[in-house]
Amino acid sequence: MESYLKNTLGMKADITIWNNSESLPDELRDGRAYSVLEICGVKCLVISIMTDDFQLSSYLKQQKALEQYCDYPFVLCFDRINSYQRKCLIENLQSFIVPENQLYMPFLGIALQEHFKASTIAGKQLTAMAQYILLYFLYDEESVYHSKLEISQQLEISLMNVTRGVQELEELELLVTKKKGRSSMVTTALPRKELFERAKPYLRNPVQKRLFVKENEILLALPVTGQEALCVVNDRRGTQHKVRAMEKRVFLDTSERLQVVDPAWDTQVSYVELEVWRYDPMRFTDGSIVDSISLKLSLEGESDKTVEMNINKLLNS
Repeated sequence: MESYLKNTLGMKADITIWNNSESLPDELRDGRAYSVLEICGVKCLVISIMTDDFQLSSYLKQQKALEQYCDYPFVLCFDRINSYQRKCLIENLQSFIVPENQLYMPFLGIALQEHFKASTIAGKQLTAMAQYILLYFLYDEESVYHSKLEISQQLEISLMNVTRGVQELEELELLVTKKKGRSSMVTTALPRKELFERAKPYLRNPVQKRLFVKENEILLALPVTGQEALCVVNDRRGTQHKVRAMEKRVFLDTSERLQVVDPAWDTQVSYVELEVWRYDPMRFTDGSIVDSISLKLSLEGESDKTVEMNINKLLNS
């Protein structure tokens, strides 16, 4: 947003975190992020909306309460809005920003609108977060309806990542957002087996990289994957070394405590083959083993009857 304002207006724009947001009541904080924008020497409070449940009527009622915490002009920030929503905002004199698209700040005398465009983010392969969200629905046994906030909390990823991931899956007609009461709920667009079949061409290998590291307690606590997992599920003799999966962000936090080895040269060290995954391999584990769908994808086309049977059992349940 900062670069958009600078490039669009040709003026210096600085954005900082608004430290008072933690003192706000839940109704003013949920599904929103706050920051302070200084532009043309004027400070304003940017309220980034990170949920599809935003209601202008409720927000207008909340403004008086928000004014008790900040006396800057308020500016709403959306990832996207349609022409009707834009019309409603302007009619109610509500400042707003849609980065790379629109800008309306009457308190500065600024009103810019670029053409409306459908924001297409789906590509040839799912992004890691979109695939992670899809797995959440494929492995869901209790309910096919979930709010974006619930998905965010269950998967421990940001609400913004959930919003983008759901949008990507909606563009591919894998998920849909439906009204359930007063809330917008995300659900599958197809029965589980059909959902998986439609998603197949877009699924990606969850493994970002592989390396060999000296065996330690941290690694042994990770879920089993790769050839070791195949040995376990088929109840046959194990591999010469252990194979474990670790999420990328966990790897970045622990990499300094890992000792990389070369099995071809280091004959004195017990080692583990470590797969660094694009999403959390622990979330859908079957006992100590990574989930069957991700395991199949990580094997890069290698077929295994037991893994295929486990996937079919899931899809037909």
